[in-house]
Parts: sequence; C-alpha cells; structure tokens
Amino acid sequence: MYIQLVSIHGLVRGRNVEMGADADTGGQIRYVLELAQTLAKHPAVDAVDLFTRRIRDKRVSPDYGQDIEELSENCRIVRLPCGPGRYLRKERLWPYLEDFVDAMISFTAREGRSPAVVHGHYADAGYVAKEVASAYGVPFVFTGHSLGKPKLDYLLEEGWSLEQANKELAIEHRINIEQECLAAADAVITSTRHERDQQYGKYHKSDELEFHVIPPGTDLQRFFPYYDYDFAGTEIDERFKQARVRLHADLNRFYTSPEKPLILALCRPDRRKNIGALIEAYGNSRELQAIANLAIFAGIRNDIESMPENEQRVLTDMLLAMDRYNLYGKLAIPKHHDSEYEVPELYRMAAASRGIFVNTAFVELFGLTSIESSAVGLPFVVTENGGPQDIAENCESGLLVNVNDQCQLTSSMLELLTDDQKWNVCSSNGVNRVREHYTWETHVEHFVDALNHLKTGPTLSVTSTTGAPVKQRLASLDRLLITDIDNTLIGDDAALMQLKELLADHRGTLGFGIASGRSLELVQQVLDEYGIHDIDVVISSVGAEIYYGAEFSPDRGWATQLRSKWKPDRIRDALDKLDFLHLQDRDHAQREFKISYDLAADITMEEAEPLLHAALDSTESAYSLIMSHGAYVDVLPHRASKGKAVRYLSRKWDIPIEQVATAGDSGNDRDMLQGRTAGIVVGNHDRELASLKTHARSHRIHFSKGCYAHGIIEGLKHYGLLDENVANFDIGQLEELEKAV
Repeated sequence: MYIQLVSIHGLVRGRNVEMGADADTGGQIRYVLELAQTLAKHPAVDAVDLFTRRIRDKRVSPDYGQDIEELSENCRIVRLPCGPGRYLRKERLWPYLEDFVDAMISFTAREGRSPAVVHGHYADAGYVAKEVASAYGVPFVFTGHSLGKPKLDYLLEEGWSLEQANKELAIEHRINIEQECLAAADAVITSTRHERDQQYGKYHKSDELEFHVIPPGTDLQRFFPYYDYDFAGTEIDERFKQARVRLHADLNRFYTSPEKPLILALCRPDRRKNIGALIEAYGNSRELQAIANLAIFAGIRNDIESMPENEQRVLTDMLLAMDRYNLYGKLAIPKHHDSEYEVPELYRMAAASRGIFVNTAFVELFGLTSIESSAVGLPFVVTENGGPQDIAENCESGLLVNVNDQCQLTSSMLELLTDDQKWNVCSSNGVNRVREHYTWETHVEHFVDALNHLKTGPTLSVTSTTGAPVKQRLASLDRLLITDIDNTLIGDDAALMQLKELLADHRGTLGFGIASGRSLELVQQVLDEYGIHDIDVVISSVGAEIYYGAEFSPDRGWATQLRSKWKPDRIRDALDKLDFLHLQDRDHAQREFKISYDLAADITMEEAEPLLHAALDSTESAYSLIMSHGAYVDVLPHRASKGKAVRYLSRKWDIPIEQVATAGDSGNDRDMLQGRTAGIVVGNHDRELASLKTHARSHRIHFSKGCYAHGIIEGLKHYGLLDENVANFDIGQLEELEKAV
C-alpha cells in the first residue's frame, strides 16, 4: 500500500523541527512527521510520501527548498511548488492550491505508481488531497486538526467582524472548503471524542461518513522518564544532556531560588491559550510563589514589535502582568527553545524538581503537551474543555480544571505540589499509561485498520468504449488543445477557419477537444454547423460527460467516478426552494450529472453564491457549484468540472498537464484555466475572469489580445505548442518561471 499524506503550510522538515517558529508551525507538523515515519514501518505499507510546499526564501533554512528529503528507506518528504518561492502564511496560499494539485499529480505520474489512499491535513491540504484522490479514483481521508467554524465563533466573541475575519483569514472560504472535504471524504480521523462531537458537529455531514477517533502517539525515544538520569549505565543522547545544561543556565538567570519545584507552561502566544489566567493565579497566591517557580515558554521570539499583532498583545500582557504582580525572581519567560531536545528536557527538569505542567487554554482540541508531560512523569493541571478529558481518563496522570475558576486552578496546582503521594501516583501513571495508550505504533495499527475497511473508490479505466483508432491516436499525442465553444472557438468565422487549418497542419502531434457547458447533442449541432469534424475529445455539460472521436463514444470510467456521493434528488429539493432560481427547461439542459438553473435578474452572483452554498451544504451531497455569465448556475458532482475532466484526460492518456492548452472566456472555464495547464483567456472574455490576471504568471494564464479563435491561436504560439520541439518541454522551464514570480 502506497500512502500519500498532504500537509502544505508551515515549515516541514525531518530534523530540528522549528516548533513555534510561527503560528503555522505547530503540533500538526510534528503529527504528520511522526505519522509518516511510523506508517512506513508497518508491514502493510510499501511506501509513504509526505507532500508539502517547497519554500525558497532567504529568511528560512535552505532545508525547506529541497525537492526530496529522505526520512527512511520508504518514507520521504516531497516538496512541490505552490505559488511564489517565498514563505507565506497559510491564509495566503489559497490562490495557488490548483498549482499544487497539478504538481502532485504530475509528480505521481512520473513516479509510476498510484496511491492507495490520499490523506489531507487541515483545510488547505484537504482540498488538495480531495482533488488528487478524485483524479486517481482512490479513497480520500481528511483530518482537520482545527476547524474554521469554531474559530469564527471565537473571533466574533473577541470583537472581530466577519469582514475582518475574511480579510485577514479568508475564514468563510476555509469553512466552505472544510464543508466540501466532509462531503467528499471517505473517512475522517479525529484525535478525541470532543473533536468529533463538538468541533465537527457544527458542519453538515452524511450519517454514512466514517469518523475514527485515533489519538496520536508521542515519541518515546525523546520523551523518556525523568528518572532515567538516576540510573547508571542508561544511555542518553548527549544532545539531551547538552540541552539540559543550557536550560539550567537560562532559567537560573531568572530565579532567586532556582531549587524550587517548577510550574511549567508551553504554548503559542495566542489569546486562546489563556496564559494570563495562569500568571494571575500564580500572582495572587503567596503560597504558590513561596513553594514554586513559574516558567512560561510562549513560542520563539527575537523582537516582540516585529511579531503579529495577536502575539504582540499576548506577550506584552505577560510582561505587564509580571510587573504588576512583582514576579521578578519567580517567573521566567525565555525567548527561545527548540522542540527536538530542549522541550523533552524541560518536562524532565520540571519532573525532577517535583513540579507540574499547566495548560490553561480555554479549549484544547487534543492536548499533546499533556501526553508529553505525562510520558516523562510530570503530572499536569490542564483545561477540562476538549481533548484532555480523554487523556485524563486514559492516563489518570493529572487534574482537570475549569480555567475560568481561579480558586480551583490555584487549589489544583497546590494539591499536586504539596501532596507527595498524589504526585507520585500521577507521575507513575503517566509514564506507564502513555506507553499503553499513546504510542505511534498503536495509532498506526488503528489507522491502517481504518484504511482497510474503506470502500475502494472507482479506478480510472482505460478500457472504455473508445474505438481503437481514437484510442491509439490519443495515446500517441504529446500535446492537446481543449477549448470552450461559445465566444471562444466561435464568434469570428475567419479566425475559426485559420485555427482549423493550423490544427490540420499539426494533427500529428496536437490533439483537439471541446469543453462546453452545452449538452452533447447541442455540441454536435455546433460542430456540424461550423464544419468541425476532426475532433478527438468532447467534454460536455460543464465537465459532467466525456466523449471520444467522431462517434462520440462515452468514457464510462469517468461516469462511474462521478456517481460517488452524488445525490441529485436532494439537491433539486433544496434548490427548488430558492425563489431566485429557475430550473432550466430547455432541451438537454438537465443531465445525469448536471442540474442547471437560471439566475433571477434581481440578484447578483456575489449575493447568490453564499445562499446557494448554504442550501447545497444542507443536502450532505458532495457537489461542485459553477456560476457563469452572471445568469447561469450549474451543480455537478464534486469530481466533475471542466478542469477536473482535463486533468483526468491528461493522466489517462499520459499527456503532460503542462502541454495541455485550455482556452475559455467565462466563469465556467475558470478551473480549467488555473493550475499548470497552458491557460488561454481570449480577448473578449467576461469580467468574471478578470481576477485571474492577479495570478496569471504563477498559474500560467495568457491573456490574449486577440478575440475568439484569434485569441486561441495567439495563446498556442505564446506557449510554443505549435513548435515541433515542444515535446522536449522541460519542467525546469516552469520552475524557473515560479522562482521569478
């Protein structure tokens, strides 16, 4: 079994993980790395590739620019381009995900093996994994890690406006993508029951969707018990010992009585982590201050003023609280720590001092730090909201508290710090039960078992009813033109005649196809009317159907793929209730995989789109919504669109996606123009496509000056697809373009 994992954002490398370097490099990064490496050791798994974004930016290590990083014999990090080379926070990556989809499919094709499953982590990678799984007809597994709807609820409570949340975080787009992922997923992996019931409970989802609660493990080679130092002959990596010496020296600078037990907190400088509650409880308790020191490691910082506003505010509040309660000599707030060696040592140092670990977050989706602290024998006092409920139940290695109740928080910390027997029991339970419940080997056993129970998705068949001559021709092509009909191919008869002559001259290497919103019957009428007979492929009904050759033989493999999770009756019932939609009654408008409406004149597409998504999400059907010309609404299966059909053809007939030209003029052409195709927007295009100019270079989109077929010819020449040597296209040409962007 070959497994593809996808985790796009943040800084991902196999060694010296820069945990806390920014908001995007957190627990998810450690999770996917441990999952990949442990999966690769399982006897049922042949290979694992972890796909992430390639970053070439002087501000970060050159490690993140390596194309391939070997983690073990059959486990790799594969870095692919996704927009410009510079480091971008995750909210800025959305426009480039189509590039990543194409790059991942192209990479997989070059490797010569298809995945058995594609597993996406977080919304951005979920989208990519969904598209790649669809292209290969294999199961798609989704892990959200954190979700947009709960985050939006929190932001609104904090005083954000919806407009601000969209501007800064693209929050509604993220939520829509998460909803799409849940509609398309074959399984969802969560870490806790709270995550499954409370977080995902805010979304529409099918009763048939499989949720598997599989808590992640922890690296027991790093998080060994604190008392291992007390036994002669125990082999401990010198780097841990060196980290211990550094940390002792660093912490001792802060304390007047460094011999006291240590209250340890480790988290990002985020308001949701509620660090202020811990400082306030400690600052108001003379007893706590008398018996213990407090250390808060809140991310990594060099200059607070250069950090994001949220982090600036949290860190400034911490320093002000330190001054307000006069905690000098008792509170340490170090600027740096590394996750690989120093974090495990911090837990062990706190345990050796008979201290405690404290997490006062308002809610903790999982609570990995509680497991790490328990693994070394450090008891915890943590929030009762979220994942720690499961950890406390399984390990009995600490206390859960209402973090809004300062008296309870203070008394719980005092209880563990002053009751030796309680501390000993919690410490021993943590060491023993983490090894029982929270190892990566246990996680992977459950994960592989879940994969084995998935229904295998439809495979891409190359044994369709395509006639032998057409099949042989498609297999021999090294480039392909796919064009929209209305206002792109037709509209200027003289230009169309010139294009037909060019296609005839290059027929030996350049295939020709149509991608239209029209039904097959209406496409045939246009082809006959304009004397277009040498056709290789027709994508009709906005990508819902594919046909080959002059006989228009259907691609039955494509149809089989589209039937998965398609619920047309539910969709019609939901949309028929919207008074601004009118079901099209024109001949051939409604198809097996396309439901089409006209949009009322008194509502804009921008106003209608969120209302349509809300209605469609309620159907628990996996869908694609396509709006075009300011007047038409098409709903298709989630695996259908012009762009997805183009990528399917590219893979099926082994034509490099970079050598597939796509030409169009309107919104329903948008997804086939984006990504790594040789996109051509004709000069007479609708305003719906104007926004593509922002990312034209990175998406390889050429905006022609010529209109109609003249624009197509101009685009073919721009990409060199009429040159005889185009077959020698070098992927490096595209990568050089990306570096320049």
